[in-house]
Amino acid sequence: MSISLGAHAAAEESVLYGLLKHATKIGGVFDLGYREATVLTNDRWLERAHGLPQHCLVLAYPSGLDDPAKAAQDVLPEDRSVILLRVVREASLPNQADLVHLRAEHTDRAITNYYRDSDPPAPTTDILTKSMMQQAAFRCRILGTFVEDENGNLVFGKDVDAVYAAAGYVVAKPYGASLQTIVDHVELPMGERVDDQHGDDAPNADLPDTDATMTIGSLRYSSARRREQVGAREGRPTEVDVKVRPKDFVAHKTAVFGMTRAGKSNTMKVLASAVHLYSHKTGTRVGQLIFDPAGEYAYANRQDHTALAQLGDDVRIYRLGATDQDRAKRIRPLSLNFFDPSQIDGCWSLISTFLGTSQVQYVKSFLNSDPSRSPADADGEGDKRRLEAVRAMYYSALIKAGLRPAGDWRYRLPVNQHTRALLDSVDGIDTGPQGTTYLSLNARQLRSACERIARQSNAITRATAAARNRNFSPTDIEAVRLWIADESIGGSGDPGIDGAVDMVSPTGAAGGWKLLRAMKHYHAAEATSDFAPAIYGDLARGRLVIVDLSRGGDQVLQTCAERVVSEILARASERFREGKPPRPMQIFLEEAHRLLHRDKFNQASQSSDPYVRLAKEAAKYKIGMIYATQEVSSVDEMILSNTANWVCAYMNNASEAQKLSKYYDFVDFAEQILTADNRGFVRLRTDSSPYTLPVQIAKFDLDMVNDIRRACGQAPTQPSYDFAPEQGDEDNFDDCPDPDEVYDAKFPPPAPTLFDAVGA
Repeated sequence: MSISLGAHAAAEESVLYGLLKHATKIGGVFDLGYREATVLTNDRWLERAHGLPQHCLVLAYPSGLDDPAKAAQDVLPEDRSVILLRVVREASLPNQADLVHLRAEHTDRAITNYYRDSDPPAPTTDILTKSMMQQAAFRCRILGTFVEDENGNLVFGKDVDAVYAAAGYVVAKPYGASLQTIVDHVELPMGERVDDQHGDDAPNADLPDTDATMTIGSLRYSSARRREQVGAREGRPTEVDVKVRPKDFVAHKTAVFGMTRAGKSNTMKVLASAVHLYSHKTGTRVGQLIFDPAGEYAYANRQDHTALAQLGDDVRIYRLGATDQDRAKRIRPLSLNFFDPSQIDGCWSLISTFLGTSQVQYVKSFLNSDPSRSPADADGEGDKRRLEAVRAMYYSALIKAGLRPAGDWRYRLPVNQHTRALLDSVDGIDTGPQGTTYLSLNARQLRSACERIARQSNAITRATAAARNRNFSPTDIEAVRLWIADESIGGSGDPGIDGAVDMVSPTGAAGGWKLLRAMKHYHAAEATSDFAPAIYGDLARGRLVIVDLSRGGDQVLQTCAERVVSEILARASERFREGKPPRPMQIFLEEAHRLLHRDKFNQASQSSDPYVRLAKEAAKYKIGMIYATQEVSSVDEMILSNTANWVCAYMNNASEAQKLSKYYDFVDFAEQILTADNRGFVRLRTDSSPYTLPVQIAKFDLDMVNDIRRACGQAPTQPSYDFAPEQGDEDNFDDCPDPDEVYDAKFPPPAPTLFDAVGA
């Protein structure tokens, strides 16, 4: 039904009247521009409104618009609008110098009277003068204009379409239902609007929307909240709920900025909950991936006994170094079986990522050996045995590095009669009868055999390179020909085999197999599948996956995360090329300054970096990123410019606040970001929000979890006691001997002399 303000009844039903129904008048506009307005008020009005904090939202409207009886006659149709203002700072009045003078005189008299003997002191200021001194002015940012469309809906435009020199706008501070309407108002973002040009669609434009919003926190104007609390008790609350449209976060980039302990992790949990709710409400499978370097997502919080895993039955946890107890809780090991041929692709990818930055020649040669090539796919018997020889050295290097295969594991080592003769002297190896072409060896035997082969292969290769005749016979070379690259002396011709040999039997100061010790973190003999495709499979089905890396170091975290991200991108790219619909996913990145810094984007050599690819290609694959970091400047500007949602908490660096001020209207909040260090107090701007709001993010606790479970049709859950292992209280200093004891042992103090004894 079309609604106009032409009748009293219609005016009462107007959404504009509803917007002004719960608002306290605080003054009027005396200076109006296209971007800012100056409001005149006084102490009495501000007291009645329970204060006017910085960043407070206020409404400016034509006189009479808030009175249904007068609106029809006194307000022209084209003036029936409400301007939304945000208080930015105090302003000077035209007579500001006189006011300051009066206040100074009043203060001087008050102090003088205080020290007089007369009791009570004489009045210091007359009523009119005091009323003048109470005048104040505030400069406000114009956020836009609310109007009513022909269907009676509230519509917001992000500017004003007329500026009057003497408009007579009344200004009021909204509270309760009126303020809730302002905070709840959203506009479809660019790329989702009906009249947008086809081809400019947002990444999530074709995904379903839902009326179900999620309360992410409450409106909070300032760090000090006394007057807000008093106003709430008197029926004029301003701490209204702030709700988000969950679709805003799907397939988009979301930034979470703030110092450590400013509440970023809690915010990430709330955002994951919002997407989880969206997925269930719309029936859209949206996989979410959280890399958890500290265990704060995988384990329950000790204060409120709540874990992210309690959101529903479709949460999966992968844990580095998972124990039998973890597996009993259905927690999956974040590991690979490095001795399972079916997992060799994933294992080799992990090693390549780990060693990929090395400039050492034998390491490069080792990476060129590529043991993941399957002997079963070889063109002939010769190629097959050559690839089997490469794998033998690969497995041997892993065994020397401390990785242990299952107890019944064995490997078929390709040999000839000369190789068997070479290994006859190796203890514990049965070289078999004449004509044997393979030796079935366990882990210990394979290591011993390959060490013997590697030593002879290295000796021959070095002697050939130095043009020295070491009296190697043809049979000596024939015994190890599969492990020599140089075809001129009868080698196999595989350019990477020398690197594999050097890993088993390093020369000089080379680390060799020691470089592979870090792979022990990723190995489990009982692992039945590659974790990267398994994680992708969970994400494709819309599950929330938490990758618990709290038991590994930074290098482990980086290598594992890159492996998973690379798998996701590879599968998404494959589906894109095949014309298959993309699978929406969300990837949460902590410490994003390490992954998304501008140096990576400026170096052509880093074009294969999975995070650079993720940032550049994520949109077309419907992969969203929620990245958290302390510094705005550490993130490449290309990412910042394409970030749809912003959550900005406390930062103590003025240059970072200045950097943030370049985006949206965060310039208004720069000072507050530098001073208000309350945990969870953020400035929030979402894709569909027409203005930034100061918000106290809600605590992710059991009540929130159960609210979401009920919304998703699941029964409430109970408190969780699955806490992260506590660190021991006692420190025996085993890892660091006492320097005093070491010094005293090396330089014992001299024995006391007789004179010292007498003096004592």
